[in-house]
Amino acid sequence: YPDGHAARVDEAATQPFADLLDHGTVLVPVLGNHDYRDNEQAEIMAELGHERTWYAQRIGPVRIIVLDTEKTEDPQQTQWLRTTLATRVEPGTWTIVATHKPAYSAGQHGSDKDVQTRWAPLFAQYHVPLVLSGHDHDYQRSKPIDGVTYVVSGAGAKTRPTGHADFTAVSASSRHYLDILIYKERILVRAIDQSGALVDVFTISY
Repeated sequence: YPDGHAARVDEAATQPFADLLDHGTVLVPVLGNHDYRDNEQAEIMAELGHERTWYAQRIGPVRIIVLDTEKTEDPQQTQWLRTTLATRVEPGTWTIVATHKPAYSAGQHGSDKDVQTRWAPLFAQYHVPLVLSGHDHDYQRSKPIDGVTYVVSGAGAKTRPTGHADFTAVSASSRHYLDILIYKERILVRAIDQSGALVDVFTISY
């Protein structure tokens, strides 16, 4: 970062989280626009143990679907998404989608129209409860849009001013992380700032 060098994966990604990874935490990488600047995206993903930039990762009762928003126009990715969402999963499985660019954002970059028009209808059709993204350097939670809650969590480094749109439930310009607790019948999400204070808390129920 900021130019996506594969040689820096260990320094920039795995080493900072080494204590967590050494105790069983699973790293689920999502490529963004900066990772494409030096055209080393395939090498970056290989360093992180993945053969391509979109994939599904199962962690306990959660199926995480990772998408590549630098390739929204790739019909293979969209077909893979449709097929994956249509595939039967074990009862009690939650599906969470992770992207870099957000379908809905009132931040500096705003909503990504390609994600919104190509993929958001599939999220709604297949009842995806939660879509996580970054890109904008702030925190935002949407009101449910066709049954889907969209969260922007991109303020792990510097922050930028955020905004408010008709779909916005909560927005804040503060450094934070997300704590997501998965239960049988609900997902509890907390956005927590550097002081330990709650920026937001919400629940999604079956």
